[in-house]
Amino acid sequence: MGQSRLDLRDKRYFFGSRARFLYELIGWQFRNAHHLRFMNYGYDGPHAAGLPPLDPDDAQERYCVSLYHAVAAQTDLSGARILDVGSGRGGGLRFVHRHHGPEISIGLDLAVQAVRFCNRLYRDTKGLTFLHGDATALPFAAAEFDAVLNVESAHCYPDRPAFFANVARVLKPGGTFLHADFTAAGSPPDTELQKTETELRAAGFRDITFADITDGIVRGLDRDSDRRHREIGKRFPLGTRKLAALWAGTQGSWIYEDFRTGRRRYFMCRASTKARSAIKRRPDPQRKPELCPLPSLH
Repeated sequence: MGQSRLDLRDKRYFFGSRARFLYELIGWQFRNAHHLRFMNYGYDGPHAAGLPPLDPDDAQERYCVSLYHAVAAQTDLSGARILDVGSGRGGGLRFVHRHHGPEISIGLDLAVQAVRFCNRLYRDTKGLTFLHGDATALPFAAAEFDAVLNVESAHCYPDRPAFFANVARVLKPGGTFLHADFTAAGSPPDTELQKTETELRAAGFRDITFADITDGIVRGLDRDSDRRHREIGKRFPLGTRKLAALWAGTQGSWIYEDFRTGRRRYFMCRASTKARSAIKRRPDPQRKPELCPLPSLH
């Protein structure tokens, strides 16, 4: 019985076509819930230092806002052209656009309902646009963006290396990738983090740094638990609430317990594409590759 429960915990429920169906369903169910603009687990920790005063639209989801702020604050976005892949209900990109100073912000999501919601709700925000598209086949030309954001979405993608390669393609030379996600269940977090770094390097990224923010994710979930439970009770039929709680990461759910016990870890990442150089240097056959040391997850 114990092994069976463990196997169930290790399954990827919100992945590929199942994830797409789920988010289309949620988009339809929540199409008029204008106060719900985020779908991440939230964060309460030191990386959210400098969070600006929030307007009433954002204040009720402040921990979700804090996660986007922490990710975006890893680099200066002033005057930049940015892309948010997996933009969901758009609250994160709208916050970044308003408070981190990019000139142009484009959100991309696979869920048609999410894109419709965003373009309806944020249509009056100058410089902010949302498009429908696939993260593993980004519908943009090469070198279009100064920065690409991706918050708590890549674990759903059927081909993450293809996504990383697409991000590297659409970034300008010296552009920045700002990424946040959690490790897969059933595999040691250190192994999963090393796998992520390997995939990023294979896509052409360099200067890769990680920050383990799991403790802040757990604090955010703790402090946001009552609100999440209220929304689940209002919007999900009785027989679906346990699954909704797992998706929302509420206290007592498998995903929450995995974060709390360290079985999964949540990381934030910054990586860059190679800057264009005016001087072409011949490769040195004696030079060894430089590996960015990974932080301990313990």
